[in-house]
Amino acid sequence: MLNIFFSSQTLIPIKIPPFLSHTVFCFFIHYTLYYWKEKLSLFLFIVIMLPGKKRFCLAGTYILYFSGGTFMSDIHNLSVMEPPVRLYFSGHEQTSPSHACGPGIWPHYLLHYVLSGTGTFQSEKQSWRLTAGDAFLIIPGVVSAYAASSTDPWEYCWIGFDGRDAADILSACGLTAASPVYHSSSPASVDGKAAEGRISPVSGSTDAAPCGLSLCSVKVGEAQAAGDPMGECLLSINDMLYSQPGNTYLHLSLLYRFFSLLSPDAGNAEKNSSAYLQQALDYLQHNYAYVIKIQDVARYVGIDRTYLYKLFTRELGISPQQYLIRLRLSMAKRLLASTDLRITEISNSCGFADSASFCHHFQAHFSITPSQFRKEPGREPVM
Repeated sequence: MLNIFFSSQTLIPIKIPPFLSHTVFCFFIHYTLYYWKEKLSLFLFIVIMLPGKKRFCLAGTYILYFSGGTFMSDIHNLSVMEPPVRLYFSGHEQTSPSHACGPGIWPHYLLHYVLSGTGTFQSEKQSWRLTAGDAFLIIPGVVSAYAASSTDPWEYCWIGFDGRDAADILSACGLTAASPVYHSSSPASVDGKAAEGRISPVSGSTDAAPCGLSLCSVKVGEAQAAGDPMGECLLSINDMLYSQPGNTYLHLSLLYRFFSLLSPDAGNAEKNSSAYLQQALDYLQHNYAYVIKIQDVARYVGIDRTYLYKLFTRELGISPQQYLIRLRLSMAKRLLASTDLRITEISNSCGFADSASFCHHFQAHFSITPSQFRKEPGREPVM
């Protein structure tokens, strides 16, 4: 019997023949003495691949205790983690009439964005008709199929990806197994034409391409001219994977940009006013110590300064500028009570233009100077 104890107090017993147990532990001890890192990864592989057990993944940091007979050893900070998001490939195609793919299942997420034309997408027992500006998501292990129109075949680009955070990101964007389709409120099309195809694989293999479709690179400028930021972003991913295959961070930055465009909040003029207000409050909370203007807050939230002013006066009863001053004074008061920082240092730490401005606002608000407040009995002791 080989027992594996996790730091979470979970016990997974694995029954193995005595001779295999002996072999594994001899191998384990050998690498303990000579090749610790190689031993660790290889030993873990052997355990995972034991007959009769499905593979399991260790995510996070664990402490494992492997015990067999009189042998005991512990492994600290073992972390075998899948990346948050992994981009596999991207592609682009102007399909032929009635071109179809599936039904079948895919081992990773596959997201198509329609640039022009029409087609249908099926997932489980549901069906959707899609057009330019729409997108559909194929979920790993879910039977799916899609087909181009016989009269107006679609042109689309796609990405294949996976990762431990992929499902959560897609869910935040409104894409789930129950709702795998995105409908654009203002669809745009790109007048791309069929051309000699190419795939943009991350790992150099084209075998992972969906259905062996002929892929092509389309100038990003066409999407820009059409006013289609989502199409532009996916086409940029396709170009970058081809022209800069090793620049992983660039690829991921474009992928996250696409997710941001896919998010329900992107370009949503009807966004809840309380969400705008909360964004503004968060911005002020993290930037009060800097020289900022209310216009900076409005630009960060993505609304007009006048509308921001109306939000503050309606919900809080004060203007954004008044809120910022009160926030700075509150932080300054805390520093006066709990530190021995000089008045000038506190003024600078809380975003005031100078100590004179700080003292003026402090006295106007609390009817006492900062120095007088500091001398009052009962203030918090300096740690």
